[in-house]
Amino acid sequence: MPATLDIFKKDHAKAWAAYEQLRNACDQAGPLDAKTRELVKIGISVALEHGGGLVAHVSQARKAGAQPAEIYQAILLATGLAGFPAVLAAMATAKKYLKP
Repeated sequence: MPATLDIFKKDHAKAWAAYEQLRNACDQAGPLDAKTRELVKIGISVALEHGGGLVAHVSQARKAGAQPAEIYQAILLATGLAGFPAVLAAMATAKKYLKP
């Protein structure tokens, strides 16, 4: 976890707890399983060009059973919305974290 996030969690514990509650409520609000939710979050991270989110959700997707090919497709699907440069950058970032 990045040091900045650790500091935020310490300095703003109530805000962090509220964020976690909202995030968890959204995760549980429908029928998507953990792997699918993480793949969606990968696509969102690509579209918003959130590198830290991308790394976090690639890691969580792997823990939820996503294969590298599924992760790469989730990134590729963002091409039409996020543009080719964002997708290329995301592919490079994901590749660093998907090495065996």
